[in-house]
Amino acid sequence: MKNIFRIILPVCIAAIATTCFAACASDDGKDMRDGATVTLFTTNDIHGNVANNQTVIGLEQAAAINASCDNSILIDAGDATQGASFASISKGEDVIYAMNAAGYDLMAAGNHEFDYGAEVLSHNAEIAEFPILAANVKNDGKAFLDSSCIIERAEYKIGFIGLTTVSTSTSTNPSLLGGITFEDEIATAKSEIAELKDKTDAIVLVCHMGDNQSAVSCTSEKLIKSLSADEWSSVAAVIDGHSHTVEDKTVDGIPVVQTGVNFANLGKITISFKESKNGVSFKADGDVLSYEEAMDYTLNEAGENKAAQCAAKLEELNENQNLVLQKQLCTLGSPLFGGYVCYNFVESRIVETSYGDFVTDAFLYYAKVFAENNDLGLPVIAVENGGGISASLPNDSEGSDKVTYGDVITAFNHGNLVEVLKISPAELFLALESGLTSTGQDDTGLIIRERVSGSFLQCSGFTYTYDPAAESGSKVVEVRLADGTVLQRDDSERKLLLATNNYVSSWFPADEKLGELGGEDMIVEDYILLQSGQNGGVLDYQCNYDRIFIKDDKSPETYTVEIAVKEKVTDDEYVGMGKSGAYRLSVDGKEATEVTSDENGIITVTLTKGAHYLKIDEGVNYVYVNNYSGTGTTYTQAGYFEFFFILEKQ
Repeated sequence: MKNIFRIILPVCIAAIATTCFAACASDDGKDMRDGATVTLFTTNDIHGNVANNQTVIGLEQAAAINASCDNSILIDAGDATQGASFASISKGEDVIYAMNAAGYDLMAAGNHEFDYGAEVLSHNAEIAEFPILAANVKNDGKAFLDSSCIIERAEYKIGFIGLTTVSTSTSTNPSLLGGITFEDEIATAKSEIAELKDKTDAIVLVCHMGDNQSAVSCTSEKLIKSLSADEWSSVAAVIDGHSHTVEDKTVDGIPVVQTGVNFANLGKITISFKESKNGVSFKADGDVLSYEEAMDYTLNEAGENKAAQCAAKLEELNENQNLVLQKQLCTLGSPLFGGYVCYNFVESRIVETSYGDFVTDAFLYYAKVFAENNDLGLPVIAVENGGGISASLPNDSEGSDKVTYGDVITAFNHGNLVEVLKISPAELFLALESGLTSTGQDDTGLIIRERVSGSFLQCSGFTYTYDPAAESGSKVVEVRLADGTVLQRDDSERKLLLATNNYVSSWFPADEKLGELGGEDMIVEDYILLQSGQNGGVLDYQCNYDRIFIKDDKSPETYTVEIAVKEKVTDDEYVGMGKSGAYRLSVDGKEATEVTSDENGIITVTLTKGAHYLKIDEGVNYVYVNNYSGTGTTYTQAGYFEFFFILEKQ
């Protein structure tokens, strides 16, 4: 990066200190005023991804790197406390405790820090052992959080100003904000710079604004270009966030660093100070360390010790969270199938499922609230990719009717965000086509396919019909909105509001994103509570399977399944009854009827085409079958749900 030394008056302090150069671990013995360096390590949009894995650097490693470097400062640019289950379980509180253990020095409030409401954010700021900055956020006209802070390293004073995008006011549920308002970022920055410039040797702007001009009214680049010469001379660097992009650039000579999303990278800004008769000058350079560079970083003893402390805290927090995961949300009146039903594949990757309908209904509900809050008079639709649903409710083979928060996490374990986009019908057709891997349909109704696709889309707010035998890219026959409007494949002019997770939204141009509704698991949990009555009531959601249709459907009107009755011997062993017996069988929760198993303990049932769940009065589990996917009939093997009725051992 190309940078120049900039002079700041007056001279604040003179002293001797250790110097931190590229290795960030040793003293070169030079006079501090002839080259002392302060290193800023930065994160942004980690969204609760605090533990290291194959793609996540994690707090433990970031803390170790920071502790291994003299005169360093660890900074986050927002959206740390929402996203992955580790964050949402405690509404961000555990993320703050983990950041305390990691040794963060400050953070800016991101838009998602407000997702749990102003009271929760205020609480999280109180338990943080570092300031959470948001200079342009007011509560009934007064400062809501700290506006700025000054941190001294190597006897130089660096001022930090936190700025949160004003788009937060429309992307967050207004009922949770109370008297919170978001003031103009540029005017606020200018005011704060004027306040700090004579008290510090350099100023760093910590901005949760990003570089996507279509998504926010003010980007970090626009902010820099708005600075006067006097203001510019005081600003050493900008730490950015919000757009989930990697920024490693200079704007008008000022380094701008953003590390993408989900702790995939680690930002590093070095500010080198010098002393002269004209005052203190500085030069700042920015860099973004890749996952590999961060994990291979040379650590000293202090870093190793810090890593151990951070790891111990994460272990403690995870143990506490296991108790939270057992919290009951509701009682299940009827099951919601989707995700893994058998070992072979995820059910929601090939057919419409009840859990897919429920989830997209949840997205649709909160997207309509978003549209109303933002005066967006457009049709609202929602989709969820089949691969985004990893489990069913219940999520065990024996059909527990107790739904816990852990059940939701199991099904939505990808840490996805729910976003709202403005798209065209032509783009919707392309998205639907991407998930259709069918190659035809046989006479039993089975959808023939070479593979199943996680891109197969569950939907709400519209229906679609497809031809399994058509060529790839031309399978979608019709898309019809809830009001009956038929969309055209080549229509690029009409606009729709689409709610979906950030994996699916990545299929669309970035400038079509309008806002974020919150974490996927949080949206589903809230909708479960809404539908079941907040106080652990009954969730009895009925799916009509009336959203995804097959052109010239070959499925017969009925099909027959044979289901064995077995007795449970141990948790992993079941024994067939081997004899005839009388039972009461319920199909799809309807009134039970008398059935008799044959001499081998097999019940034969004739069902209308499509998906069904069955239960016998003495059994403890649901059995799910579907002639279109083949689950429970052919093409599959038992696994997450058994395809036989289980009786408790007498």
